[in-house]
Order: sequence, then C-alpha cells, then structure tokens
Amino acid sequence: MKKILYIWLVLFAFHISNLNAQNSKDKERIDEQNTKSILDRAGGTHDVSNIGLFFENRGKLYPRTITWGPSGEYPINSGKHYIYRINQYVGIPGNVIQSRFTNNEEWEAIGGFHNSDTARIAFSDDPNSWNSEKGWPIKDSEGNDLFISDQDSYSAFSDSGNTVKILGLQMNQTGYVFGSNFAKNIIFFKFEITNNSQNIYDSLYFGLHSDIDVGDASGGLPEYADDKVDFIVDKNLVYFYDDGITSEWSDGKTGYFGIMFLKTPEINGNQLGLTDFHYMLYNDDEISDFDSVQYGFMSSSTSLYNSSIGNKYFHVSNSSNIHFDDPSQVPSSGMDLLAHLSSGPYTINPGDTLVYYTAIVAGENFDELNNYADVAKNAVDANFNLPKPPSRPTLSGTASDFKATLYWNDISETSYDKFSGYDFEGYRLYRSKDNGLTWTQIADFDLVNSEGENTGLQYSYIDTTIVNGFEYWYSVTAYDKGNSNIESLESPIGNTLDAINTISIIPRSEAIGRTAVSVSNIQNLNTGNTNYNLEVFVVDNELLASNEYTTDFTFISRKESGDLATEVNIIINDTTLTKPYKYSLTFTSESTFDLKNETIDSVYRSGYNYPFGGRTLNISSDGIKIEMIDLDETADEFRPENGDVITINFAMNVIKNNSEKIIENRPYSLNQLQTTTDGISLRLTPPEIIQNISRIGGTDNVEIEFEVIDENAILDNLYIISIEGNGESDGNGFVLLSVENTEIQLDTLYNGEIFSFDGIQGTISFSENSLPNAGNRFSLETIKPILPNILDSFSFGIANSSIDYSQEKSNMNKIKVVPNPYIVASLWEPEFGELRKEPLRQIQFINLPSECTIYIFTIDADLIKTINHSSTNGTEVWDLRTESGRELASGIYIYVVQAKDAEFKERFAIIK
Repeated sequence: MKKILYIWLVLFAFHISNLNAQNSKDKERIDEQNTKSILDRAGGTHDVSNIGLFFENRGKLYPRTITWGPSGEYPINSGKHYIYRINQYVGIPGNVIQSRFTNNEEWEAIGGFHNSDTARIAFSDDPNSWNSEKGWPIKDSEGNDLFISDQDSYSAFSDSGNTVKILGLQMNQTGYVFGSNFAKNIIFFKFEITNNSQNIYDSLYFGLHSDIDVGDASGGLPEYADDKVDFIVDKNLVYFYDDGITSEWSDGKTGYFGIMFLKTPEINGNQLGLTDFHYMLYNDDEISDFDSVQYGFMSSSTSLYNSSIGNKYFHVSNSSNIHFDDPSQVPSSGMDLLAHLSSGPYTINPGDTLVYYTAIVAGENFDELNNYADVAKNAVDANFNLPKPPSRPTLSGTASDFKATLYWNDISETSYDKFSGYDFEGYRLYRSKDNGLTWTQIADFDLVNSEGENTGLQYSYIDTTIVNGFEYWYSVTAYDKGNSNIESLESPIGNTLDAINTISIIPRSEAIGRTAVSVSNIQNLNTGNTNYNLEVFVVDNELLASNEYTTDFTFISRKESGDLATEVNIIINDTTLTKPYKYSLTFTSESTFDLKNETIDSVYRSGYNYPFGGRTLNISSDGIKIEMIDLDETADEFRPENGDVITINFAMNVIKNNSEKIIENRPYSLNQLQTTTDGISLRLTPPEIIQNISRIGGTDNVEIEFEVIDENAILDNLYIISIEGNGESDGNGFVLLSVENTEIQLDTLYNGEIFSFDGIQGTISFSENSLPNAGNRFSLETIKPILPNILDSFSFGIANSSIDYSQEKSNMNKIKVVPNPYIVASLWEPEFGELRKEPLRQIQFINLPSECTIYIFTIDADLIKTINHSSTNGTEVWDLRTESGRELASGIYIYVVQAKDAEFKERFAIIK
C-alpha cells in the first residue's frame, strides 16, 4: 500500500536533529525474519465480513506487503485498503513492547494454538488450521468447541523478543467477525494480557498504534497526505477520513475508518476506556523507536510533553489536560497522520489477566461509521449473545461448455440459534462477474411451509447463462425464518475463494471425441414393491468413475421451528404401510398441537392434547408411531410452546462403495431433486401410467387419444377398445364403442367426444364423411404407480469417460484460436492485481482433443512455444509468451495441433 522504510539515526531519547519532510512515503513492510520461533509464526485473513484483513501472530494487524492479503480492505474485494499499520503496544515505564519497528520486533509468536504445518492462524471456519492434537483452542465449560461469530480467530504471542528486558507478558488475541448485514462493517479483537512472571507491574498501558491511509494505493500518488483524524470520547472511537475523493481507487471515493476501545478492565468498579489519544505525522513516528518516547505518548507523560520534541506527539488545546489531542489543529488540507490510542494505567499482578475488547469499524460516510460503532458497542455489552444465521453450506461445482453445475450440502438445516431456536428456511445462490466485488442472486430454494416462496429445497443448480472463458464466482448462503422481533438472517456470502461456500468457475469448450463420465446400471433392488423409477445425473468428474452407489429410505424427525428440547422417537409398526410423506406437529399452545400431512395438504386432527412430559401418537394408517418425551429436568423455556413445529420426514440415504454416506437422513419428497456431496443428483419419478397404445385391428380413419384424469383410480390392466358399429342421427355420424372389462359396452360417441374409465379419459376423432366400421380395435396398457416406502432401495454405478478417436479425427477442423486476431487485449483477461494494474495477456485454443500437443511457429517456421494439453475439456489458455518468457510481438503465427491419429494446422494474428 505505500511507504519505503527510512532508517533514521537517533543519538538519544529526547535529542533529535531536524529532519526534512519527505515527498514520498512508499514504506514497504518487508523485513528480514530471523529463525527464532519460526515454526510458531503464522498469519491469516479475516474475510467473512465486509472488511478484509490479513494479520500475524506477532503484534501486527496488517500484512507486511499487500501481496500477502488485504489490509483493512473495505469494502472487501474492492482494492480499497485503509490500514497501513495497526500494532499492539503494551508498556510500563522504561519498557514498551511493540512490533511496529521491523529491526526490533518484540512480540514473538507462541505455538500450540494452530497447525504449524499450514502456518495459518487458527480460524473457526478452517479446521485444518487448528492444532492437530488440541483442536480448536477455545472450549466451553463442558470441553466443547466454542464459537462466537461467523469466523473466529485465535493466536498468542509474548514479549520474548523484548529488547529492554523480558517482562513475561503474554497476549492472547481473539478475532470475531460477522457476515450478517447488521455487523458486516466490524472486526472485533479481544486482547488478554497475562502476567506469567513473578513480578508486579504498575502503570501498565495497552495501546493500538494505528496508521490509517485513506484513498492510497501501493506505488501510486501520496493520497494519504490529505488525511484527517477525529474522535468521539463517549464512544472511545478514533476515526480517519479525507476529502472523500481519490485518484488511486477505482471508484474515486473514500470512506471513514475507525478504531474503538469497547471494553477495558475496571478500576474501582469503573472501566477506564480510552484514556489517551495522540496523533502524529508519519515521519515523527519514524523517529520514536525509543521506549521512553513510546511510553511518553502512551501515558501522556509531562516529561515528553515538556521536551523539545513534545510538539510532535502532543497537539492539545488545553495544557491542563494533555491526554487528548485536539483534531481541529490538523490543517484543513489534511496530513499524513497516524494515531495512538491508549488505556491505562493498570497494575497487573503475577498470574493476573487484563482483558480489552476493541473493534475496527468502517462506513461509506460518517453516519454509517457511527451506526456500526453503536452496533459494536451493543454486541460487546451483550457478550456477543446475538442472533445468528444458519451455518454456511459447503459449495462445490464443475465447469463445462457454456455451463456451470453447482451443488452444496445440507449442514445448515440443523443450525440452532438460541434466540430463535431451529428456524432454517432456505438457500440462496449468488453469482459474481467481478471476483466477488458485486453479487447477483440467481436462485432461491426454501422449505414448503407457511413462509417464503415455497419453491422447495434443492441442493444443486445448473447455470447455462454464462460464456466460455470468463471467470464466475458463485456463493451459496442459508437463511432463517426470522420473526416479529428479529429479521430473517442470512449467512455471509463468501468474500474469497477460501470460504467454504464460494467457488470459481470458468466454463470451457468440450474436448472433441470425448464422451463424459456417465451413469450406468440403475437398478430397483426389489426390496420393496414400488415401481417408481430412479433418475440419476452426474457431473463430469473423472474421480467418480467406477464408484457404486446404493440408496434407501427411512424416517427422521426435525425441529423446524422453536427451541424445544423435546426428544422425538419414530417407531415403525408396519413397514408395508409407510408412505413417502412429511407430517407436521404444530403446537398451538404448551398443551395442544395439530397433526397435518404436509405432502397431501391434509389436516389429520386439530387440538391434540399434549400432557406435561409428552405423549405417543399413532398414525396407524401409515404404519408409524411418534413418541415425544420432555424430560423432568428440561427447563420450562425449552418445553413446547405456541408456534413450535416438529416434522416427521420421509428421508433418503445414499451410500458410496458400501462405506461412505454422502446423503444421510435427508428429508425427501417425491420428484424432489437431491444432490450428493460429490455431485450426483437423483430423484424418484413415477412410471408412465399409459405404457403403450397400439392399433390391433382395422384400417379406417379413426384416432383415439388417452390421458390420465385420476391417478387413484388407475389399475394395472390391458384394455381392448373396439368400435362395434356406426350410425347417423340428425345428420351427424356416430360410432358404437366398447372397452373390454369395463362398464363401457356400447357407448354412442360423436366425433371429438370423450369417454372415461378407471381414471383414464379417451377422446375419439373420425371423419363423418367416412365413418369407421366395426373391427377397428386398439389396445391400451396402464400401470398403477406404487408409492415407495422404507423397504425400497436402488443401486447404480458411474461409468468412465471414453474417447472416440474416429470422431476426434473427423472434428479437428473445429479447433480455433479466440480471439483471432488478438487486438491489444481479450475480454476475459484477468487483472494481475492492484500492484501491477495490468491484465494477464491470453488467447485460448478451443475445441481441442483431450490429449494433444500444440506447436506455435513464426511465419518463418521458427518454433517459439510448445504446449502440452491434457484435460477433460477442450480449452487451453496461453499467455502470449515464448518458451523463454518473452512477450509475443505483433504478427502472423502458425499453430499445429497434433493428437493421436490426427493433425490440424492454422494461423492466428496478433495486433498491438
């Protein structure tokens, strides 16, 4: 983001020579790292909220270089980075611990809290970052993993690198971020300072040294030179802003960025809060690498204030209160500012811990910043006991020709929020064309109930509105019902590709001659009586080939609304009577409930009595019994009450290779498309009731069309429909028709009239000028659908892809270079990044065989590049660089594609 580190030679603490102001401030943050505790060091990025922040476990809330990750990027993915540095300071007289200065970083990482193999700070949404033996480092009173926000982080560091004297202080740092709109512009940090020594430390201050640059970009103009700072005392908030415009950020707009002290240790029953605030010029910060100076502005010491350099660190309007600077002394044109926020003094005894809650807040304007500051304060005051959306599902996907197939799991559906209980409602799918900067909702799938659109849950989606070669991001979220007190909450869209609910897809051309991975050998295992068919669809993923799958069914209970702790047991009395139904038990009071069949929309009974402690309910017609139990020790607040809903669901299981459950007890309704965690979609569909219609006699001009009008009346049967004669009445011709083994024996039918039997309706058509004679006969075969039940099961396999080399050879002429000619750039070229501000040049070879070699020659037949293509798709991307890495010049080039039994040669042009 800026700044070349200048080395200042300082002879002693308050004796500093005059220094010339610098015109440039590109202060790079890279330093030489020693090997001390190297395995304990880690970094990581908070990226769930609307502020992106990379930080280390060494007293740095920023990346040393922007290539490591975002540095207070707001909005996230916008390229607008506000933080140059935020460092945690802890000081006592004569000894200040800091990692602001790279030549004497004093905070050093403490291991044991993260997976050292990944070098990533422990994050709650990435179990791979946790310590392999201890797991997530924060536990509740029962030893269970404790998570507070949508993305918690945890790290620790100590003053083992202290250059004055090691004090034995340890700082444990916990981050909290929420993706929901109400808290998206906040990153919370909790700091716990523990005294591991045997010494008592008096006059201790905790501080955040904060260098915020508004509107600046790495390597550009010094947009940080017009910054201003202000504070709100009663909110313990210091914030930065400028004139609102910048030439360095793409949209030309800047916002507000602040740091808060939300909660501090108490002294005599009162929190000290923010006790000291001082701003300084960046260059003045550069010359303050002395503990006495640092402690001086942390504690607002009179000795520093009265020294020859006091005016660099104190800008007060009232000499009787030198603890808070006066921001009105900042020139109206702004300056390159940073600020130090402190809280103290405190005394910390051996074994004691001081706890501080802080927040980074942002807003497009002051009012928005102020609003989020209030939210941050309220959240900490409530001990983060906030309503939460359902957990994020895991999204996967595959790319193909002008198409993306997306699928996700059902983990969100059992989320519990102690404010609303169980209230999952549905999924929303979003797409971004600008790498997550902006999102468009493209699908919504919710439960069929009294809420929302009632589209029905779905776990996959095929997007066919995309263009080959372009990158698309997709993110799936889960949302809850909400209520009169709490709005519907939605889990956060993934702001980076590290998020479990976000992926990138680039559609590609198909490989010529290749047949995709496919489904094979679908079988009804005949463990039950259903004649329903299992339809299966599979993504084109070679890893699925040769797998075998089985699917069966069961019943499960779900608490769909409320916070009741009722134990629910489902007992099958007669498997043959079970049906693929969903039942709901909706409590109308603590002692009554209604029973409804949601599948057929039928109320079985209203006002069932529900005695204290529970009851057993028989649905004898469907072969199931429902047992509900409320334990004696269950608190009243977790017993059933008005509005609570328990559902009993027909459910599906899918098992891969007789071992791995890839759908486990997921509620299922007929015709619903289910999708496994590895990308196989399946559903049960009824057989075609009208199986076969044949003409078995006569040649006269007569037709009969049949349709189903009542499925419940259908029989398994073979019907013979015969014309027994014809006649005329009032000038209109008719036929006499019979249907064997029905009540229709000699029905008089005129042209276009209908007849019906056993749930079937027929419409007869003939010419009145040439009436059909007796002997014209038709046969009709029908099958009555038999609903599946928990006895039924199916199996299927996945066949390998294959290559037809004859098709490959005959289709080589479909190979193309796009764009051709290449003029300056191509539409799908991605930006290299905000540092370079230059796209990655590329052309694409499309419609290639899956295995081939591409040779690229100059017009003089000099070979300049060889590309080996081995892929399931038919696209190969080339960066327009030669084998030696040089950029290609303008001109005409020849390319030759060689496959197993074929070769193709053509030209392309580059115009710059």
